[in-house]
Amino acid sequence: MKRLPRVRPEAPRKRRPAGPWRRLPPSFLLALIGLVCFLLIATWLIPVKRGSIGVGDTQRAQLADGSTWTVGMLRPDGLRLIVSGRNDAADVLAPEQFSRPAVRQGYQIATRIPEVLNKLYCWCGCENRGVHRSNLQCFEDKMAQDCPVCLGTAEMAYDLTNKGVTDAATIQAAVDARWAPKR
Repeated sequence: MKRLPRVRPEAPRKRRPAGPWRRLPPSFLLALIGLVCFLLIATWLIPVKRGSIGVGDTQRAQLADGSTWTVGMLRPDGLRLIVSGRNDAADVLAPEQFSRPAVRQGYQIATRIPEVLNKLYCWCGCENRGVHRSNLQCFEDKMAQDCPVCLGTAEMAYDLTNKGVTDAATIQAAVDARWAPKR
């Protein structure tokens, strides 16, 4: 009896993607994906110059004597920043959303005296990242919830205004005495 040759089933062919990408070798596609990832990471890691985000001319100013002033330096008027932005509590987060009483109280203070807090420099250093212009803005996001400096500045300002102190430079001097780095 004669044996018939075995017929092997054909292996299924690999399907290549349709469209213009099917002609590109996989190594090229991997290199392209790698390049895109590199550019994204490099863009993310590039340092941002201090004072270049968001607050514009409120970070630097030319003083009358020709010297350059930057946020945090004491100005002739006794303040450490140029007052800008909102002067009301419209952007302050709702105090009720915080569970800790001290944090809730800080946000309540920000809703009561926003015009005072908008004039005060906060020693927490948030302006160095270009995100805040004053102590008021620390309460427009969740920065103040974990920052004793932000909360303490607001509480000190509130206590002084309740005692009749209305001059922002006087309040700033008290804040400086408590929170400024000792040199």
